Amino acid sequence: MTKVLDMPVAQGRALLERLVFHGIVFNMSWEDPEMDRQALRITPRDTVLSISSAGCNPLNFLCQNPRRLICVDGNPAQNAILELKLAAIRALDHATFFDIFAARRPSVITRVYRPYLRPQLSPRARDFWDKNLWMAARGIYQFGRMGLFCRLLRRFLRLLDLKPQHIETFFDLRSLEEQAAWYRKYAAPKMWGPWARRFVMFPPLLYLCGVHPTQYRLVNGRHNMYEYVKERVEYALTRVPIYDNYFLSLAVTGRFRGRRVPPYLLEENFETLRENADRVLIVNGWLGPFLDTQPESCIDKFNLLDIFDWMTPALLESTLRSVLRTARIGATLIFRSGSYRLDLPAAITPYVESHEELARQLLARDRSATYGSFYILTVRGKPGLHTPSDHQTQQDQHREVLAAAVS
Repeated sequence: MTKVLDMPVAQGRALLERLVFHGIVFNMSWEDPEMDRQALRITPRDTVLSISSAGCNPLNFLCQNPRRLICVDGNPAQNAILELKLAAIRALDHATFFDIFAARRPSVITRVYRPYLRPQLSPRARDFWDKNLWMAARGIYQFGRMGLFCRLLRRFLRLLDLKPQHIETFFDLRSLEEQAAWYRKYAAPKMWGPWARRFVMFPPLLYLCGVHPTQYRLVNGRHNMYEYVKERVEYALTRVPIYDNYFLSLAVTGRFRGRRVPPYLLEENFETLRENADRVLIVNGWLGPFLDTQPESCIDKFNLLDIFDWMTPALLESTLRSVLRTARIGATLIFRSGSYRLDLPAAITPYVESHEELARQLLARDRSATYGSFYILTVRGKPGLHTPSDHQTQQDQHREVLAAAVS
């Protein structure tokens, strides 16, 4: 059974959970694992911390043989997906695992859940899947907030008369020149107009795909959300090879194509995942408060997704101080932003080195096209060491700032 830690949840968060992050939001992680692999360069000596999301990111890291993997998410439903995947890795063969989580024959999970998977789940995850196994059985990528958004997106593309046969052809193109020609002929004349503007500028639709309300205001206020989405879509369709872009294939066609899947689903990585499954700790809770319970200088690599986009300045600085406290000197942090620019607090910048050129190069190959910027930092120092009383004060401050941010 996977080790699971339940942290206290800040008061005042329930409303935000109901509106945006309650239940399954992400049925798949939308961070390109090749970017993360090259940025983090995980070694067998490393303790890695990642936001769980739908479990894809952590499992892709587990393929790289870290010494320890910590997966943190404030939404227990997201961790329930990761627990189910880890249980399947331990108990099933690769073919059955692939049938379920590549959604080829997902209904097989109804046959294996109770005898093989359920006994390995934590009580919280067991309760979740006892009630919601039907989603996994019908194909997890059709459900959750992201699944609903993608179904609406596919329906919208049909209303624009983007024909399925043309879309199917697009995902087998093998050159950027062919992609650009396809885009100019089939997509561009139909996609960008008044209806697309209404679709993109209706905030609840973007909340479905995990855009936090604060993040929406950030991007729309700086860049205009319609222009931002148009730029990101044009970039994905014309400047990044589409052939192995499983992100867009799943979103636009509802399925993966052959072996064009996340690394953790590949057969050659399955035994490594099984051997490493006991190295995982899953944390139901917020990042900062969890880190404040950990020893200093205990983590080597951090994958923090886009969590800073929705934080207040006070919470952002408080969280980064907790990250720096638990990071070893030389540790690597990666994170993303929906905005084209995210500035770190002035109090933090003296202690990190930013690798801007490498981050730009990797972002230029990003298949998901979800984010406007990517950041790679190396920890070079620490703001100061905490005494035990300082440590408790930091935890109290986290709870206060977090409660204020979400109420």
